[in-house]
Amino acid sequence: MTQAPTRGRNQPLILSDQQGFDRRWFAPSLQAVYVPTQYEQVADCVGAALSEYGRDVKVTSGRHCYENFVYNDSTKAVIDMSALNQLGFDAERNSFYIDAGCENWSVYRTLLNGFGKTLPAGSCYSVGAGGHITGGGYGLLSRLHGLTVDHLSAVDIVTWDAAHGRAQLRHVSNQSSNQAERDLFWALQGAGCGNFGVIVRYYFATLPDAPEHATIWTVAWDWDQMTEANFARLLAEYADFVATMPLNDFSLLKLNHVSAKQIGLLLQIASPAGSTFHQHCQHAQARIQQVQQRFDRIAPTTVIRQPMGGHPGWMSVRPASADAQHLTYLEALQTLNGSGPNQFGKYKSAYMKAAFPEEQVAAIYHWLNYTPAGMKENDLAQSLLQVDSYGGAINELGSSATAVPQRSSIMKLQYQTYWNNAAFPGQSHLAQYREQEQLHLDWINGFYQAVYAEYGGTPNPANDPRGVVDGCYYNYPDSDLGTHTQGDVNQALELYFLDNFRKGQRNLVQVKQQWDPQNFFHHAQSIPVK
Repeated sequence: MTQAPTRGRNQPLILSDQQGFDRRWFAPSLQAVYVPTQYEQVADCVGAALSEYGRDVKVTSGRHCYENFVYNDSTKAVIDMSALNQLGFDAERNSFYIDAGCENWSVYRTLLNGFGKTLPAGSCYSVGAGGHITGGGYGLLSRLHGLTVDHLSAVDIVTWDAAHGRAQLRHVSNQSSNQAERDLFWALQGAGCGNFGVIVRYYFATLPDAPEHATIWTVAWDWDQMTEANFARLLAEYADFVATMPLNDFSLLKLNHVSAKQIGLLLQIASPAGSTFHQHCQHAQARIQQVQQRFDRIAPTTVIRQPMGGHPGWMSVRPASADAQHLTYLEALQTLNGSGPNQFGKYKSAYMKAAFPEEQVAAIYHWLNYTPAGMKENDLAQSLLQVDSYGGAINELGSSATAVPQRSSIMKLQYQTYWNNAAFPGQSHLAQYREQEQLHLDWINGFYQAVYAEYGGTPNPANDPRGVVDGCYYNYPDSDLGTHTQGDVNQALELYFLDNFRKGQRNLVQVKQQWDPQNFFHHAQSIPVK
């Protein structure tokens, strides 16, 4: 048996072992960190950790979870996959492979420079593949190539046989010899985040060719020029724009709080296969001229004058000029490849199948112009509603083809608020910091509930006869939707997975019952056994 290295036994824990990327999340009771450095060590690490610490073991790769699913008061041990970070081509399996510990940037750089390939994943460079891919990750090429899980052909995962106290490495795919493994593979295509075992490696029989070039263009509107009527026109125009845009295009609209002074729009145009740089530039320039004319009719546009936050697409620097940037694809990746600083944050999500109804527009406008009592003028300057273009190739699959059911949306929304303070790691719960946190939480919760008041406070398609909303995104977890502790986790999981949660002929609860009946792999919003 290969020895399973653990930092907790062989060397002292370090403070950063206990904290996630979001400074809100800390594990004060952590006793051990298991760090497999070779593929063959993972099963031993899982076996040693679960045998010693039972259900108080969590798994991490990039630490970017939006909630405290890994770093919390009950966590005693962590299996840290970050050192298992190789990717390449497996000739024996005739597939590309990506280890769970890889981060987005290493995935993009190696696939591009080594093979001329890419994966339609996210733009935050330090997000770990372990959770991002299996959660249905998406990015700036997803309208052209679909979700990460749409390209997945197999997964290596360590499962736990509690009855015999044994960890086993399995290779699961649609070609697995038994139905149970085929069902597990289906579940890992969108819902594998800490639910069924420890993912070791992803396989992709084919991957899209990376574009040669990409053009990035940004434009902004000053809030002091944006009336409520113009704001409504902007949201209507943007919804129509993304519903009809070419597959090579990706856009995001940053509806920043008024204290940020501006609203921003970003457009990336990827070059079609076989086009020269000159041909791409001509096409992109003509496209941008059309888009600018379209949005100029709403309100006077201007240049982005300061960095704009938000995930994905953290715009950490101002553009070099008001003109479009015609870049190699690698340069485009680098330009938008930001994770932002470590700070405190809270997030919420929604899928949209149609344009914003009038009552939603009014609520969004109100909350982006509202500063609660007790907050200073600039406390919400990093807070926003980001509207990403969606659809395209994503919507070519049916709702039950993978665990991700949202296959008819045209926009994907992420509500975000950020703050920072001088709290030492693990001390943000102290009274002097709690008021600041609560003000941000009250603002974003009030914002969200107001926008979806018609559906009961969440984007619940079951309460939406008009067919506008389509639930929430599991990779943007939000504990306010429901948790095991609160006794309402089903409400959250139905928003994430719709019929794929428990109603479908193939569903996630059945897969959980098969592969983790004693619920060793669990968190606040994990798939229940019953």
